[in-house]
Amino acid sequence: MKATVATRLSIAATREEVFKYLTDLRYHYLWNPQVRKISTTEKVKLGSHFTTESQILGVKIRAKNVVTELDPPVKFSLENKLGTVRYLAKFRLKSDGNKTLVRLATTVEADNSIGFFTVPVLKQLALRELKTDLHALKVAVENQLH
Repeated sequence: MKATVATRLSIAATREEVFKYLTDLRYHYLWNPQVRKISTTEKVKLGSHFTTESQILGVKIRAKNVVTELDPPVKFSLENKLGTVRYLAKFRLKSDGNKTLVRLATTVEADNSIGFFTVPVLKQLALRELKTDLHALKVAVENQLH
């Protein structure tokens, strides 16, 4: 079962500042509150691999992320093909005066083994997670700058 969702948010910071938070794994805990563990804090580059463990709705999700797109400070994409929940997350950053408009789109695919997922539930869950992550990114970046 597969769902695609997108959302956007404006952050009072430059694209470079926002991009730094997206691509520095030390900051992922700040803007992705579901993450419990990241395998490395090395700087990401195109093709980088790292694993994460997250907790979503009480379900432990293990992901093996691959950086599939990296175009500073405009594009950043991660893909996970491991486990019961797989995804492709695409971040797009656009300057808007002294702010940055961040668009996050994801395609999420879940195994049927997670019984409570239906396509509408999967879409709502994915959208909620995207909005939560972008809001946390906004808070982390803006609090660091002010």
